[in-house]
Amino acid sequence: MALPKIENPKYTCVLPLSKKTVEYRPFLVGEQKVLLVAQEADDANQQVREMIRMIDTCCDDIKAESLSAIDLEYLFLQIRIKSVGETSDVVLQCSDCKKDNTVTINLESTEVIREGEEISNVVELTPTISLDLQHPTYKVIQQLDANKADEPKQIFEVVAKCINAVIEGDEIHTRDDFTDKELQSFLDNMSMDMFEKIQEFFSSAPHLAINHSYNCQECNTSNTLKLQGIANFFA
Repeated sequence: MALPKIENPKYTCVLPLSKKTVEYRPFLVGEQKVLLVAQEADDANQQVREMIRMIDTCCDDIKAESLSAIDLEYLFLQIRIKSVGETSDVVLQCSDCKKDNTVTINLESTEVIREGEEISNVVELTPTISLDLQHPTYKVIQQLDANKADEPKQIFEVVAKCINAVIEGDEIHTRDDFTDKELQSFLDNMSMDMFEKIQEFFSSAPHLAINHSYNCQECNTSNTLKLQGIANFFA
């Protein structure tokens, strides 16, 4: 006689940047084993690869690499909470005695932090020309060389990948309407003031963070810190 099929619950969440509603299920026991292996390997790239694979597996009609960094991290966090619970034990070093402390973090206390005001994705360059932009997807971010993050060539490459359309009056030029070479020439002819407007849009992107306080188990010093980045939410 065949064993019964286990039905897994479905949940939904609204992604903080795209505002898209996504349906997901918790990850399964076998899938959690793979995550634990990635966690023990202490390899950030492997953790990201497994995070992306897990999201693709647990969500319908969504491709993880196409999400912005914050949407990707937020969605993984929601899946993780529904799968193994809302707390995570992390090791933190005391700011005073430097001893390691195992601290329980409430993942549901994660906040979406935005530095400054939200900036429209349509950035006006001149009274007649605007750019329709998107924040970098995780796929774009993964292609960057962290050692060259501030180099002009790499910055321009990121900007080029994040342009959805060039708006000229009532006419909209989508990415199918121009070549990469034409786009590069367009960017090269912008003034510094125009490029600063674009950089302001990217700088306005929010991030996930947990503000947490604890007393050191060794010296009882009060520690306050901000946790951000997927490495802190992966465990």
